[in-house]
Amino acid sequence: MTERHGKDALRVVFAGGTTGGHLMPGAATAQALQEQSPGCRCLFLTSGRKSERICGGAIDGFEKSSIPATPWAGLKQKMAFPVRSAVAAAQTAALYRRFRPQLVVGLGSYNSAVPLLVARAMGLRTAIFEGNAIAGKVVRWLAPLVDCVLLQWPEAAAELTARRIVARGNPVRRDLFLADRSEALRNLGLEEDKVTLLAMGGSQGALSLNRALQNALRRVRTPIQVIHLTGAAHLPEALKNELSLAPWYRAFGFMPMGDAYAAADLVLSRAGAATLAELTALGLPSILIPYPYAARRHQHSNAAILEKAGAAVVLDQTDLTARRLANAIQRLASGPALRRRMSKCALRLGRPAAAGQVAAHLAALAGFQSANKPFAQHAHDFQTHHLQAA
Repeated sequence: MTERHGKDALRVVFAGGTTGGHLMPGAATAQALQEQSPGCRCLFLTSGRKSERICGGAIDGFEKSSIPATPWAGLKQKMAFPVRSAVAAAQTAALYRRFRPQLVVGLGSYNSAVPLLVARAMGLRTAIFEGNAIAGKVVRWLAPLVDCVLLQWPEAAAELTARRIVARGNPVRRDLFLADRSEALRNLGLEEDKVTLLAMGGSQGALSLNRALQNALRRVRTPIQVIHLTGAAHLPEALKNELSLAPWYRAFGFMPMGDAYAAADLVLSRAGAATLAELTALGLPSILIPYPYAARRHQHSNAAILEKAGAAVVLDQTDLTARRLANAIQRLASGPALRRRMSKCALRLGRPAAAGQVAAHLAALAGFQSANKPFAQHAHDFQTHHLQAA
């Protein structure tokens, strides 16, 4: 394997964003690939859905293209599937002929299927991400066909028949390790000597979680300050209650996650794969409320891994009350020793160097030698420092 530049440089297509949970690991990997392989070009092939546009900033700076979405839910979508898939396949094949990628990486959603199948038919190298503890339908279906399946949790391998499985964690973007706590708090108008809770419901927000949090905050007696990422669609409702909650409550539709995480002492969130990769890489103790309608309850399986490791407290939404949530927040907010123990457990579980390691593996799969890995080294130094501090 040799380093190549110009027309012979590494070219990678990342296909099937759908949500922030799919796009973020792809963006982190693309960033690491370009850092490790000079001249590398990364193109994101998405469907233009609203959920992708919300997190589109994560892939700014990379080449982009779009094809029709190919969902498979409900009679109407199933009837349209053959035509939409044929159109998507034709557009994808034309794109590959122009861009000439050596590697196509599926990001795990249903929109990964057509690009990966076209790549396979054209003799290109292929890989697919699976960040959850229980592999999704598309990944289970495509695993025998692609060259490599990239896992966050080894538990997901149980149901897969695959040529090769690599469990090196879910890639996390470099900027999350670079944000400064003091600066983040200052920008938000918050104080350094108060415990800060970051609450979020994923890239699109979660209305039930927003309401549960606001009801619980009225019962919390420990002085805390709150950064609440509501999702853009739910921000107006949250702002109506902002003044009645506390002077240290801040609601945002969306904000740069580096600043949000840097300011946080503990996190309340769902249990999506990308979120848990970030929490463990950064060593943040958490209260997790898995989304109850996720396919095959995979968020419950994700959360159970952190709970077993001592990195998270898990609450079930089906019997969640304001009192139970307030008690969980109160316990962590008033317990610095508990937060330190949970932080240490999260760091031990985390894979902050995953982006660099996955990038090196993908480059090798495409027949390229990656350069030195400053991306992975920076993340490793971050983890070592924080483990010692914890």
